[in-house]
Formats: sequence, C-alpha cells, structure tokens
Amino acid sequence: MTRTRSRRRETNARDRRPILLGVVALAVVGAALVAFAFTRPSDASFVSWSRLGTDDVHSLAFVDGDPDRLLFGHHGGILGTIDGGRTWSPAGTRSDAMALGAVGRDSIVIAGHDVFAESRDAGLTWSNIPADLPSLDIHGFTRDPGDPARMWAALATGGLWESRDSGRTWTRVQEQNVLLPVAYAAAAGTRLIGVTAEGISRSDDAGRTWLAVTDPQLYPVTSLAASADGAVLVAAGPDGLARSDDRGATWLRIPVEDPPATVAISDDGRSIAFVARTSRFYRSDDGGTSWPGPR
Repeated sequence: MTRTRSRRRETNARDRRPILLGVVALAVVGAALVAFAFTRPSDASFVSWSRLGTDDVHSLAFVDGDPDRLLFGHHGGILGTIDGGRTWSPAGTRSDAMALGAVGRDSIVIAGHDVFAESRDAGLTWSNIPADLPSLDIHGFTRDPGDPARMWAALATGGLWESRDSGRTWTRVQEQNVLLPVAYAAAAGTRLIGVTAEGISRSDDAGRTWLAVTDPQLYPVTSLAASADGAVLVAAGPDGLARSDDRGATWLRIPVEDPPATVAISDDGRSIAFVARTSRFYRSDDGGTSWPGPR
C-alpha cells in the first residue's frame, strides 16, 4: 500500500507539472504584455515641444516652405520660432492676430478684432492697412500664395470679401458667411476652402460659389490648413484632428491627447503642427502618425 500511495503521489506530481508550467508561462506572457502597455515605443508618444503660455490661441502657420519656421497668433500679438517649435520669441506687435497670412520670408499680414496690419520685414515693424471694408472685425483671413496682393476676409458682420491690391480696396464676393477661409495654389489656379453652412466647402472661382466636401465629423471645426497644392487638408476641432489626402473627398481621424485649437501644415503636407487650448505646441513630421517631442 505504501508503494501504491508513493506511485500515486509521483503520478499526481507529473500530472500537475504541465499545469504549473502553463500557469508560469501565462504569467510571463501577462507580465510582458503589461510591460509593453506601460513602455510604449517612443514613436508612439505624444509629447509637447513647448508651452507658449498665452491666455488664448488663435492662429498658426508655417513660413516660406520652411518646416522650422512658424508663426503663432494670439490676442496679444505674434510669437515666432525658427527651430521647429522648441523656442519662441515675440514679434514687434501686440495687436490681436486672430488670423495671419505669411507669404515669403518677410511679408506678414494679421487680421483680428479691429486689427488689419502688415509687416514687410518679418515682423520687426508694422503699419495699419487703410482698408475700405465696412468693418475691421475680421474673423477669417487668407492670402493667395501665388499673388500676395490678393486677399480674402470673412467679416463678423457677414460675407466674404476679396481684395486685389494688398488689402486697400475690397469687393464682396459671397453673401453667406464663410469661416476659416484658406487659399492654396492648385494646378488650375488658386482655390479656396472654408466652412459654410453646409460644412467644409471648396470654391474654384475665388469665393463666388462653394461646393461642400465630405464631412470630417469634427464639431465644430475650429481651424483648417492646406498643403501648398491643396492635395492634403487638415481640420481641427474639440474632438481632435482629421486629415484628407484627396482634397477633402475622404478623411482620416488623427487621435490626439490634447484638444487642438489651431492647426498648420507644411507645404509638402508631411509636417503637421498644432497649438492646443492649453497653449502647448505639438508637431508631427510623419503626417500625424506619431507625435514625439524634439530630438
């Protein structure tokens, strides 16, 4: 009987060995999964490059096709960076830069609440533009990248206006409101995108008529940006970002961890930058796939 019990204990031990090994293996795999969950690759991180520290966030733009040069507009003026967003310095104005248009390295125009001014020396000095608009409460502004003297302004009082003489004289080209207008140079000529009552829309005739594109499902859209040729579009809203690689026909959502207020895109469509409502600056140099901090 003693031998029988001994054999049974040996048999039970052998039977339990695979189970114990399986439990150990599962524990190891589980630990590895937990470690992976908490040590995500650096290319999947979401890290701000800087905090601008302003009370509000209005506008953002890349300058002259250079991915290291950006301008940021807020209620108290403009900040500029020449190192991709690591450090920022104030430009020579404290006026409300609700919208800004930069063409080339030196020419900048800002528009905002009772503000319409230009700089021809990269922001060092500024002068008011004597515009004949019915109101200088400008809530949207853009310039033709192929003809800097041509501009469009969306007024708080309504309508979209066009100027062909650097903002001195204006003609109303659209009665309805067109928010966040953006001009880009397509192969067939300058085109506009903006937000109308139908959603994000495109104009092929300088703002006279508009055709709605596919909705990116962001409510509301707070900022729009386009690559130099308009092939790549980026929209921002409280729910995040959306990117289109086919001029707005389809959109891909880009998850971000800090709600964006204003967004910009480089001429080639590769670099996307935004400033969150927290005034933190983020950028991605792979089209929005990853958002690492500065290297």
